[in-house]
Amino acid sequence: MKKGFCAGLTGCVLFLAAALPAASEPALYEADVCVYGGTASGVMAGVAAARAGRSVVIAEPSRWLGGMVGGGLRVSIDCKYPRDIGGLTKMMLEEDDRIGGESPHDRQKAFRDLFRGLAETHGLQVLYEHRLGSVETAGGRIVSITLDYAPPGTDGCPAAEATVQAAARVRARVFIDASYEGDLMAGAGVPWCVGRESAAAYSESLAGVRNFRSFDLDPYVRPGDPSSGLLPMIDPEPVGPAGSASRHTMAYNFRLQFVGPGEGRPVPAPSGEYAARYELVRRALESNRAFVGWPNGNYNRQSVISGGIPGRQSGYAEADWRERSAIWREWIEHVRIMHALTGSTQTLKPGEYPDSEDFPSQLYIRLARRMRGAYVMTQHDLALETRIDDPVGLGFYFVDIYPCRLVVVDGKVATEGETNELVSPGPYPIAYRSLTPKRGDCRNLLVPVCLSASHVALSSMRMEPTYMILGESAGIAAVRALEEDAAVQDIDLPRYLAALIEAGQVLHWDGTSYDDFRRGWLKWKAKQDQPAETFEPET
Repeated sequence: MKKGFCAGLTGCVLFLAAALPAASEPALYEADVCVYGGTASGVMAGVAAARAGRSVVIAEPSRWLGGMVGGGLRVSIDCKYPRDIGGLTKMMLEEDDRIGGESPHDRQKAFRDLFRGLAETHGLQVLYEHRLGSVETAGGRIVSITLDYAPPGTDGCPAAEATVQAAARVRARVFIDASYEGDLMAGAGVPWCVGRESAAAYSESLAGVRNFRSFDLDPYVRPGDPSSGLLPMIDPEPVGPAGSASRHTMAYNFRLQFVGPGEGRPVPAPSGEYAARYELVRRALESNRAFVGWPNGNYNRQSVISGGIPGRQSGYAEADWRERSAIWREWIEHVRIMHALTGSTQTLKPGEYPDSEDFPSQLYIRLARRMRGAYVMTQHDLALETRIDDPVGLGFYFVDIYPCRLVVVDGKVATEGETNELVSPGPYPIAYRSLTPKRGDCRNLLVPVCLSASHVALSSMRMEPTYMILGESAGIAAVRALEEDAAVQDIDLPRYLAALIEAGQVLHWDGTSYDDFRRGWLKWKAKQDQPAETFEPET
């Protein structure tokens, strides 16, 4: 099977993992619903199905449930407008408020305990440290998935090779892909894409190549000499005209927790030589210390470089696990190198991530694959310019795209792609059809994380509270498909919407109380834009 770069335009098929030593006979698990990916969305999906009396198996590659939320990301940080959030997600917001505090430490433990408790209370069977190996399909349906046992490292980095190939097999009637990567969806042969669509693809004003933030830094190996080549980290590909498609998506990073010198665990020294690869950082430090956004617990988008390796994230989604492990390891090393280069004396807050040496064990994968399903959510849906008759919940956030890569503009280094635009006059409905493949692609799969959306639309919907809302709605849809013995595309819509409302999901915006969120966003954006200077690129 092949993989490929889609540039947000066409579908591709998942690669299969390289051959590994196989178990003599995989352990067989059977359930009504199989959830791949124990993210917060995946747990909500499993709980929703179990509440209706359905058996559920969750397969999770890591050692815990909850994804970024289980890693300490505060639910309310990406939920500035809680009025129109209901169901299980409202319960999670209330729990977040109850815990309170600025540090994620207590939240991390509390939420991991909460997710595990939800799984135990509702009888969810969880296969930890198991990741997708292969997918069996027949007659347009997923029959079963085979899982490899692949424990991650002590620092949370995925294993390059599985310990046991084909360690388990899960057979179910309905499958839900709640992973950040979308591996099950792709493995089932459902069309998907990566990268950014062009502005013309869906007539989106925020799509494609855009927004250049230029810095007074020479990008060439020999300053002033383009013939000497570009420094590492600068994208050598042609920039392309404004609005053109790009293979690059927004930056990833770790959500780090720093304290003062001597207060926590020292950041380890880099493991190898890095001077040549990080010449740009050295040059930036010599020119203007403000160009380097470090130390930073997230990603300083006003800087040349911060918590992520520019452009490296764009190879993650389609990679096999050996390459993903290498990329993940590069990000860990990036933190160490940035600390060494900047001379930072900040230390890792003790006890923040106790099972991974105080280092985050979940990479912040903001956006990876996107399904091309029965309906593609776009900027027009966010702006309430369309009619959605099959809402499963509301999105609310602005289009929030971190820098995608470093390029050259007018002979200087520039970041490209950063966008912060609030295009919606209020919370917008998300279509059920965006959670389902087209009927001809797969009839028993739901995808609440790598859902069918443009890069612009998913850049708003990618918030963990929204993923949780969609996960619960996917679990309820799985129950309807089971009870009606129907394809997920053919469930009785009125009965499904009634079930969502009964579960407390909010499906329609009442048109009020959005101004506070808008004012808060405008204040935040003004602060973000202060150092910005934008240029049009040479094409």
